[in-house]
Amino acid sequence: MDAVRVAYIGGFTFAAVACLLSLRRVSRVSDPDTQRGLRALLGLSGLWAITHVGRLLPISPAGQLGFYVTGLVVGLATIGAWLYFCSAYTGHDHHRQPWIRRAALGLYVAIITIKITNPLHGLYFETTTTTQPFPHVVIELSTIHWIVTGLSYALAAIGFYLLYEMLSRSKSDVRMLGALMATTALPIVFYLATLVDTGGLVTLHYEPLGVAVFAVGALYFVDEQFTAIPRFWRAQILDEINEAIVVTDGAGRLRDYNRRALEIFPELRGREDTPLTDVVSSLACAAEEGGEIITVGQPDDETERYLYVTKTPLTQVDVVVGQAVVCADVTDLERQRRQLERKNEQLDRQNEQLDAFADAITHELRNTLTIAIGYFGMIAEERPEDSSDEAVETVKETHERMERIVSDLARLARRGQTIDEMEACELSSVAAAAFSDVDTDGLSLRNCEDISLRADQSLLLELLSTVVRFADLHGASELAVESDGTIITLTTDGEPIPAETIEDVFAYGEAKPSAETGMLFPTMRAIASSHGWTVEIDPTYRDGVRIEIGGVELLPATG
Repeated sequence: MDAVRVAYIGGFTFAAVACLLSLRRVSRVSDPDTQRGLRALLGLSGLWAITHVGRLLPISPAGQLGFYVTGLVVGLATIGAWLYFCSAYTGHDHHRQPWIRRAALGLYVAIITIKITNPLHGLYFETTTTTQPFPHVVIELSTIHWIVTGLSYALAAIGFYLLYEMLSRSKSDVRMLGALMATTALPIVFYLATLVDTGGLVTLHYEPLGVAVFAVGALYFVDEQFTAIPRFWRAQILDEINEAIVVTDGAGRLRDYNRRALEIFPELRGREDTPLTDVVSSLACAAEEGGEIITVGQPDDETERYLYVTKTPLTQVDVVVGQAVVCADVTDLERQRRQLERKNEQLDRQNEQLDAFADAITHELRNTLTIAIGYFGMIAEERPEDSSDEAVETVKETHERMERIVSDLARLARRGQTIDEMEACELSSVAAAAFSDVDTDGLSLRNCEDISLRADQSLLLELLSTVVRFADLHGASELAVESDGTIITLTTDGEPIPAETIEDVFAYGEAKPSAETGMLFPTMRAIASSHGWTVEIDPTYRDGVRIEIGGVELLPATG
């Protein structure tokens, strides 16, 4: 066997072995469609190479022709596998389209029928023999062959275009992978060269050699990069998306990002295939946790931005192959939240100061009042027994009034705060307790409805007690407690408050409607405000005083 024949047989044998052995590594490709297409491509290319080996063996011309015809059948199927692989690997769904599948199958069957029946019509090829560069069957190609060959190359070019488009858009370094892809096209050059000068080359399809180089290089030498460029993010990561999106692979390495992400994190540029923790550590940490807010830009500067970071696993069927890190700009919301938080902190400090002030002022006023009462008692005891007691009683009542004012001021200072928790309260029982707490002079409770509402029970008791005190001091004989929707009305039959002075009763420092009741209405409003309620006096009611507490959350009746 001459050296040229040995070289040819050795080359195609290597191609067959390389393609078939590479099948065991195809499972490393995570996408099932890509895996299926690559497996078909390698398997058919290996079989195609075997048919070339059979055709080049020193056997009878009939045997060589048989291997050639088998190669025609397998080789044409390899074009379909190539297109299937290219479509799946580049993120397209052409290989899934039913009409494309049916058209491809019909075309394949038609062409194969022509090839197999060539002995009957001789329209596809004719055969002769030659001894150059070694004895073998020479295939003399006919017009139909060139039509089929042109169609095959056109279809193969579609696959190359899909690969070129994908590689040109990838931000990873894919030069090595691109070079290996190009090797699958080089055999066309050898095939065309045989048509010009067959003195040193045999007219064969050299494509299995190119596929073998691609298989060995891609699956062995650049295996990690080949399997790490799945189809999903080129289809999902669009620069038109407003949110910044960064894509990492299963190992946390940076793979892709959109334009918005590059604007916010310029350090991403050129760092593909680098762990995200080494590029933007804060983003990597936030992505690990999910639902975190990170700060970018200069603090207290117009460039300072707040980003809400979430992550979405990227899967192919049931396999997680990476994650998309989405950064939503929540700067305005976060600034409002932080401003509100600062205001709440200020309010908390002010409330603490107000409580301290109330305690201090109450303590000082009570001490001063106690001293005054003590000295007054000593003076009263030294008065002659026949002297008038009117002045003594007046001073005593004034001291008692001052003590009530001190208590009301302290309570008012504390009740202006917003309460955090409320509970279900029975209005009738709280109203009854309010009457028990206040020593009234013949005041009665009427029409108190058995309803439930949400409130701080101790503050509700104090509110109703304040209303009871007002009714008693204002000369009322009864107090009616009723509800209408979200409004509770408390109606007394005492003297009406003049319409022009109704707002004055809620003002601090105004002794209205009387000196005895001066601080009661501000106290009512403060307690109501702490619940989010309102307190108003109905100016149209002239048979007494009707107090309306609005915004109350009534609970549905039970039983």
